[in-house]
Parts: sequence; structure tokens; C-alpha cells
Amino acid sequence: LALGLFCGSASARQMWLPTIDNPYCAITTYLLPELPEQAMSSIDSDDRPIIVVSALTLAATRAYGRFLMAHECCHHTLGHVNTFHREMGHLGPQPFFYIAPALKRMELDADCCAVKMLKQTHEPESIEAARQQMANFGTQPTGAYYPTGIERADNIAKCAAQD
Repeated sequence: LALGLFCGSASARQMWLPTIDNPYCAITTYLLPELPEQAMSSIDSDDRPIIVVSALTLAATRAYGRFLMAHECCHHTLGHVNTFHREMGHLGPQPFFYIAPALKRMELDADCCAVKMLKQTHEPESIEAARQQMANFGTQPTGAYYPTGIERADNIAKCAAQD
């Protein structure tokens, strides 16, 4: 989850990495044109929370991009990033098999949290864009050790239906 490109002083990062206003949390959110993920949460070299969003994803579908920003905020507010770095990060790359259930649960929890945020800000189009985007994955996982698209689409719909 940590990105090597965020090493170095905070002032050096601020000079060359573009940021975007994230309406869902006060965490510095970087907007990068070439990001292999759609979005991710991490901590920088000074242990400050950060979010990185793909500029291409955000430009392609603004509504889905807003869901992504809310989802990544939720990873921080729900403690997922700290849990990963403190409790799981020491495991190294090979034992991800053992933490796969925790990663799946974190994704589903962050999806539901994002839906709640988007309901509060009256953005049903972002919720629906996320549900459709996940449904497009079908039975394929939405990332390494993540739930399938169907699992996430069903979870988003279930969370959206709750009061």
C-alpha cells in the first residue's frame, strides 16, 4: 500500500505532485495521470495519511471518481490503512494469502462507508456509478485479493438501501 514516490520531505512533494480537493475528508489527495490503480490510500514518509487518485479515472467518470475519493477516505477513517501498516505490513509480500479475507472485508466496509457519505451529500449518481463499475467486473476480483465485482455491486446496493 505504501508508495515509494511519496518518500522525501513534504515540501518537496507539494512542489511537484498535483493535489485535488477531496470533499469527503481533509486528507491530502494527490491526482496522478499514470497510476496503475484507480485510487489508493497510504501514509507518506512522515506517517501522514494520503490518498492518490488516477486523473484518467476521475476525468472519465466524475461520478465514479467521487465515489473513489469517498471510498479512500473511508479506508483512513475506518482505520484500515493503520491496521495494514501496523498489523499486516510486517508479513511481507508472500503471506497475502493469509490476509486475503481481511482485505476483502476492508474493501466491502469502505464501499459501504462511501455509500453512507454519498447519501449524506445527496450524490446518488456516484453510488450508482460505483455499483455499475463494480458490476462490470462480474465474477472477476476487483483487485488483488479483493471481492468480485458482483460481491461489491451487491454490497453497494445493500448499503444504499439501508436508512
